[in-house]
Amino acid sequence: MDNNVLIISEKDQKAYLPYKYADVEKIYHDSENKYKSTKDVIEQLYVLPLNQFKNAPVARFRETFNLMLHKEKTSIISALDLSLELMFKYELNPIIIAACRNLDELDIYLDCLDENELFDFRCFEIRFEVAPSIYKKQLKESY
Repeated sequence: MDNNVLIISEKDQKAYLPYKYADVEKIYHDSENKYKSTKDVIEQLYVLPLNQFKNAPVARFRETFNLMLHKEKTSIISALDLSLELMFKYELNPIIIAACRNLDELDIYLDCLDENELFDFRCFEIRFEVAPSIYKKQLKESY
């Protein structure tokens, strides 16, 4: 079953990326026993720790570069160009970039962001699970 929801969970300290089940199955079957099951593919590729996005400019650069190079199969020059452009776009959450399946989805999101009309973004749903205040205090103290 497809998952068309990006969940950014402060409570779990994880991001659960959207996916198409057909893509997960393809990765599983093409992986030559790298993964034990389709569930293993989801857990390893579509569930990311939030601390991976702690340094937002670096994360925006990395996620854009990965999107361009690995998903879009563009040149390194094209990947660097867009990565550098988005690196300092502070209103852009790098987890959104990681959740985009292709450049078209990222472009649609950026257009919605620029127009301040995020409700028009329909490629996937974005949910934030916020931890209770007492938990947030404990998280800050642990860093």
